[in-house]
Amino acid sequence: MHSPVARSIIMQFSSFVLATAFTSAVNTAAAQQSSDSVLRRLEDEMLARISERATAIGAFRFGAGEFDLRIPLSGEPEEIIGPTTGASEAMAVGSARVEPLDSITSRDDTFRRARYTLRLEDRRGKCLIVHQDVTIDSTFARGRRIAERCEPLYMAEVVRRARRIARLPFSAGRLDDRWSAALAATGTADVYLDSVVITTSSVAVKASYPVPATASVVIDSISAGLAAGERSWSVVRKSAAIRVDTTLTQGGEWRRQVRRFMIPLVPSFDLAKSWPVFEVHLRAPVTVDNPIGRAWTYAHERRGFFAQPGATRR
Repeated sequence: MHSPVARSIIMQFSSFVLATAFTSAVNTAAAQQSSDSVLRRLEDEMLARISERATAIGAFRFGAGEFDLRIPLSGEPEEIIGPTTGASEAMAVGSARVEPLDSITSRDDTFRRARYTLRLEDRRGKCLIVHQDVTIDSTFARGRRIAERCEPLYMAEVVRRARRIARLPFSAGRLDDRWSAALAATGTADVYLDSVVITTSSVAVKASYPVPATASVVIDSISAGLAAGERSWSVVRKSAAIRVDTTLTQGGEWRRQVRRFMIPLVPSFDLAKSWPVFEVHLRAPVTVDNPIGRAWTYAHERRGFFAQPGATRR
């Protein structure tokens, strides 16, 4: 038998295990529900259009009843021509195809009983084929609905490119580097087929060695990029910059935690020969030699950073 103290510890541990399992189940269910809700919305939007068109002419017809639809990443649902070409900027895409359940002699004929096949896909890789029996007499009516899972077809390339190939920790720069504005950052570099996503866990800029020492350093923005080169190097791919817009005097610092930079790739780019780099954009006096009034400092990871096993698989 267990002592009262031991029983109390066992009960607390059991409660912790149950709570952890419950939380995990809720999180999984929430993610599933989110995916389901997008496909359900797409299905409802498509059936609404089917109903409107059938009601307008009092029957079903091939030309009016077959269409493609997408829910874009932003904005309202819209009809498209070709679900595959419309998939890259969509949360979900679908196609509606109709089969008459009445006898017809031509594709131009109308019919009052039909079975629709709706193919619904989202960018997470969930695919659903819905068979929906519908009729129209005085009103539009839905009948039997059959749903089956499928493999992405229209969204296949979107899903493939969204799969992460590698996650690599990085550490770039030091705050005591001999720059007027030195940067230090840590975080992870996520490698995808079409991009590298740099996510910082910490990023700081320090006015380490302004020239002269009494000068102010105006930090405009920071971008992340990929550097490449042999004897000399340059930033060959670059993210959009995040705004800093702050002025530092010697020893002054600007600090943040999570910041995200997306660096797009092209198929011809050799990622294995590049490495992450941060570019600090400074405002400088406008002169004949510097007509845009800009200067830059850099912090980077080691050469060969992306040559690690598995980091550049395609």
